[in-house]
Amino acid sequence: MPLPAGGVADASVRFFAEAWTNVTKQQVVVDNRPGGNYLIGVQTLLSAPADGNTWIHLNNGMSATQATFGRFDMLKQMTMIGLMGSTPGALFVGQNSPFQSAKDLIDWMKANPGKANYGALTGGVDHLLVAGMLKRYGLSAQMVPFKGGPDASTALAQGEIQFMVSALPLIVPFKGRIRVIATLLDQRTPLTPDVPTYKEANLDVPPLNLWGAFATPAGTPKAVIDAHYKNCIECLKQPTLIQKFAQQGMFAQAQPAEFMAKAISEELRWMTPIASELNLKAG
Repeated sequence: MPLPAGGVADASVRFFAEAWTNVTKQQVVVDNRPGGNYLIGVQTLLSAPADGNTWIHLNNGMSATQATFGRFDMLKQMTMIGLMGSTPGALFVGQNSPFQSAKDLIDWMKANPGKANYGALTGGVDHLLVAGMLKRYGLSAQMVPFKGGPDASTALAQGEIQFMVSALPLIVPFKGRIRVIATLLDQRTPLTPDVPTYKEANLDVPPLNLWGAFATPAGTPKAVIDAHYKNCIECLKQPTLIQKFAQQGMFAQAQPAEFMAKAISEELRWMTPIASELNLKAG
């Protein structure tokens, strides 16, 4: 697990590990290896034998980090097992913000160039998505770096920043303190049925489906991957896991290795040019 213990992604992996043990009768050790823009966790995986016994949890942030810093290559150094779940991305403002729509926000930024602040993880998917949006609209805004969505949400609630892009489920712990003005998937979600999608809001951004997936070191035999994915499907059907995922704002969803390879490739296609322009340095 290339992230610290205690977050939503970490919780989802631990829920999955419980389901895996119930289905396969195999014990699982969740080993948190955060730091180095995911590099520490990646190096831990790549030092393990390609026998299918060591997995890594992947997320969209790793696509952004790969595009930004180029310190690993998921599609070359890893063998995908498959998708385990996802949650929508969203565009947030503070509860007391005057912006009631994405159009309101963009119009204000056009009228007040350089005055807006937004929160993001440096080089993260949120950073790249907003940077690309600003360029397409000819806007300027100051990025304020945060360690993650919860920290940025606190700043947004306190009026320290004007907007941010992050995971939709943040509206649950920050209810009454931040608002969603657009979701970043093609269909409206049950969590925010009255909030328009980015297409309905005429917002020129790529869709953002914040996914979680599993991979092993490159070279893991296909028969092993196929067996693992078959068990993943059974785990993700477990009612207890589905319920626990839902409580975290996640949807349990199995998709095979080919799906993940395509998803990562598509993300890198739009992220890489933006990352190149930002020209960030790791560390």
